[in-house]
Amino acid sequence: MINKSPLWTCPQSLLGSYSYFYDEYHNDVAQLVERFKKIANPHIVSIYRGSLPLGVHLSNIFKCPLSIVKYQSRDGEDSKAEWLLNLTADKSVRNNPKFFPHLIVVDDIYDTGETFRAVKALSEFQDNPDYSLMALFGNKNKDGVHYLHEQLRKWIVFPWERTPDPVHVHTEQCKHE
Repeated sequence: MINKSPLWTCPQSLLGSYSYFYDEYHNDVAQLVERFKKIANPHIVSIYRGSLPLGVHLSNIFKCPLSIVKYQSRDGEDSKAEWLLNLTADKSVRNNPKFFPHLIVVDDIYDTGETFRAVKALSEFQDNPDYSLMALFGNKNKDGVHYLHEQLRKWIVFPWERTPDPVHVHTEQCKHE
């Protein structure tokens, strides 16, 4: 199910911003768990930095390995994706290393597709037919990336990007009582 949220990844000063709160995040994690719970031998691949909170969370829920890929297309100068932590062939986290795990690549935002295409160019994806590509926010694409919320032209401020504000935290908690 795709939720149409007023979101996009342009500079805040141009079109305003959308605050994505922890309650939305927890609902999205529940949807991802439901979507991937039947996958045998999962392995989370998180894109540094934006999706690290999501990657760690899913890795803990599924009790599976987490690998990290670095590729910054928006605010970095990376020409290709590179592994910061690659456990895809680590025998200590997988009983049978001759079989590939099902790689679940997660990122916070699918915008142009450049990041996901760079990740798919890594040899671990070239040789492995079992992978899923998932973003919290995205748009229609031909890269095979699924997403939970459609972006509609606003800068997304994730809860882990904000400085905690006691008044804000209280307001967010009160919405659910």
